[in-house]
Amino acid sequence: MVFPANRNALTTVFWLAIALAAIGAACAILTARDLVYDGSYYLLGLAGQRTFQLYEPARLSVQLLQQSFAVAGVRMGIQNLWTLGVLFSLGVSGWPVILTALCWVALPRGNKDWIAGPLLNLVFAIPATSFIGIGEGIIASCLLWLAFFLILFRTDKLVGALASVAATAACTYSHEAAFVCLLLIALAALMRITDTKSLCRIGVLVAALIALAGSANMLRWILVPRSAVERGDFLVSILGGFLGTASAPNIPALASVIAAIAIVAVLVRERSSQTPAKTSRPVVFIVIALLAVLFGFLFADASQLIAPSRFFAARGLPVVLTTLLIALFLWLRRRGQTPARFATPPVLAIVLALAIGQTAAQLIITAQWSAYTTALGTVVHTQSGVVSHATAMRLLNPEGARFRRELLESWSVEPLSLVLAPSGRVQALVEAAPGARWVPYDPANPATLPHLPGLDWSHFTPRPVK
Repeated sequence: MVFPANRNALTTVFWLAIALAAIGAACAILTARDLVYDGSYYLLGLAGQRTFQLYEPARLSVQLLQQSFAVAGVRMGIQNLWTLGVLFSLGVSGWPVILTALCWVALPRGNKDWIAGPLLNLVFAIPATSFIGIGEGIIASCLLWLAFFLILFRTDKLVGALASVAATAACTYSHEAAFVCLLLIALAALMRITDTKSLCRIGVLVAALIALAGSANMLRWILVPRSAVERGDFLVSILGGFLGTASAPNIPALASVIAAIAIVAVLVRERSSQTPAKTSRPVVFIVIALLAVLFGFLFADASQLIAPSRFFAARGLPVVLTTLLIALFLWLRRRGQTPARFATPPVLAIVLALAIGQTAAQLIITAQWSAYTTALGTVVHTQSGVVSHATAMRLLNPEGARFRRELLESWSVEPLSLVLAPSGRVQALVEAAPGARWVPYDPANPATLPHLPGLDWSHFTPRPVK
């Protein structure tokens, strides 16, 4: 059954969502927002060694994409760390939008309604975990969608078959949590073998074998991680904590859950009603009002309600949602159905409302980040020596706001304070909180400090600020 009106509306909502996501990403890029948490440490490493910092062997393809623009900048002779930080953010925040848009290109003209999957990932999952710097799961989920679409729709031509092999190979080193989704991609490839001929059939078979091998490779890193801590960390990232608590909520994630429940309610009401538009209208109005209230709370008290740790806890969400949706899409395709049947005006209205709210939330988070880095930059410019955690907390967070407290309690305040050194002249270094699980630098030991062309240590003495 064809739903041309639904498909046209879905196309409009998709490109509006892409535009909104691009606005949010552009603001994050210009403020180098992805230097949060591990980002600044990765940046100092690649600036010093002039090459990629591939710390996660299971996520090589994603880390190559994330660091690509910054590494290119270093090799072109750029030494200013803030400029490199902007390029780093271009890789981290820019690729999800680019790859999601490429999914549209991968879909043939008559199958554009399948873009509903990447759209839901872009609006529901990615905003819930976007404020964590590195966050490999975000780009991994986008690569999985691209590989899935290429295999499902483009393997009837040799170029498409080769592209599907390349995209699948990238997915095999994207994220440990992708091991189930890679099995689904292998199944999709095996389903396509009878529909292809000669060299294209060989390409599909190769893609299936790569996906199976990649799934085993990803599972290996889960069962035998680099440390026992990483095994527990993986389970937490997949299973818990992403919604937060009453005092430390993840508002983008809560908004996604509310919107998802509303969409299910709308679809159920439409299925059982003779006048679906009228019966769904109250649900749409209620959910839009709830989203407005939720994001309004965030705007009113952003410094207390934005909990960076909750975004970190949601880092497995994009891969998990992508896996569930790809399983659903395979089931729909086997039944000869398409996502267009679910893209009704009430459903799309909820998705668009959520996309607008999520972009507003990203802009609010970016504003908080920009104010924080400006204040931290003032501290490293006006202080000298080692700025203790207590002193930094007193200078930067006298009101005890959650947003700044969580960032200052992280070990990553050390490398970030170096990136913010005025013109690269280091005269102060903000120490991590006492008891931090891992601290990269010891100010009393010069051998542990990053020495690179963009930093001048001649004005730094490792004495504490009183």
